[in-house]
Amino acid sequence: MDKNSRRIDQLRAIALDCGFGNEDAKDFGKLSKTATWEAMLETYGIPFPPDNVDSVDSVDTGESD
Repeated sequence: MDKNSRRIDQLRAIALDCGFGNEDAKDFGKLSKTATWEAMLETYGIPFPPDNVDSVDSVDTGESD
């Protein structure tokens, strides 16, 4: 499972826990898009983790090996 699938599943779970469903999310875009779920949660002021939590180790520090 890739990072985007995990993230969208996480966002969907947050939305469902708050009482929202697919019909609510459709107003914000395609159900298969992470941005749809983020937009819905943001609109209603529901906090969700930032997108970069899994990519901390991929930050380029400018140092060479």
